[in-house]
Amino acid sequence: MSRPLRIEYPGAYYHVMNRGLASQTVFTDRVDRQSFVNLLGECHEMWGMGVLAYCLLGNHYHLLIQTPEANLSRVMRHLDGVYTQRTNRRHKRDGPLFRGRYKAIVVDAEESLLAVARYIHRNPVQAGLVRDPEVYRWSSCRLYLVGTKDRPKWLQADQLLGCFSGRDKRKAFLAFMRAEVEESVRQFYAKKRWIPVLGSLGFREWIKGRIRKSRVDPREIPEAKPYLRVDLEECLKVVSRVYGVEEKELMKSRRGQRNEARAMAMYVCRKMCRMKHEEIASVFGVGGYSAVSSVIGRMQAQLGGRGEGAQRYEQIRGALKR
Repeated sequence: MSRPLRIEYPGAYYHVMNRGLASQTVFTDRVDRQSFVNLLGECHEMWGMGVLAYCLLGNHYHLLIQTPEANLSRVMRHLDGVYTQRTNRRHKRDGPLFRGRYKAIVVDAEESLLAVARYIHRNPVQAGLVRDPEVYRWSSCRLYLVGTKDRPKWLQADQLLGCFSGRDKRKAFLAFMRAEVEESVRQFYAKKRWIPVLGSLGFREWIKGRIRKSRVDPREIPEAKPYLRVDLEECLKVVSRVYGVEEKELMKSRRGQRNEARAMAMYVCRKMCRMKHEEIASVFGVGGYSAVSSVIGRMQAQLGGRGEGAQRYEQIRGALKR
């Protein structure tokens, strides 16, 4: 198969899939699968990637995602790359885990989101693993049937549930997922060579036009606004306000003393400003990549609890995402 065309633009929806090298197993147990699911949350946190559907099988995965910024390649490099690193380290192996670059199909949000979600959720049914899609533990189908508090924040469930009318949208969603994949969608995926666009003729023509044109400012896409890269200046201003310190205090390194506000600022710069480690090191005047990585790692561990630091981080996130 020829190398797929990479189509990226702000607000795009994609069906992304990848398979293990030589069809080898990439998810050996619950820990591997949970590690990958956790990475979906990381990609949402760092780049605003929204997940509408996912399914993990033994030797491959399927995702239906949305990228508010035109950064699919960057997001997938993190997802596949970091998962490979963590899995290799855990299983004491090395080398590539996936057979190559992921495949990505651009999806028409008006015509095909539900159809693609059903195709993804019914993969375990087609593989003979379960009778009903909501039973499968490692797909997002079951998460659509629980309350909002029990879903991960990065799952954009409301978007697909909003496609159904009536009082019980979850029941309607389940009935749709249990139904067979329509023949047109089945034929699309059965092709050995397909144009990486799924949708109406008008949408395919629109994509062709996008390819010919230069990039569009992501601020022109309404869905992108909540997740646009946070400005460094705004980040520092909010952190200093939440901690009740002056911004210059965030830049001071005190030997032998922990400065939580400074560590939080570095952490937020990585997670919400999406700055590289080297950029953060330059701004805060620290040693380099390893020093920044160490600070971020300690802060990540601290925020795993329910302490005051975690509460402050949620306050900062809320202020920056308004």
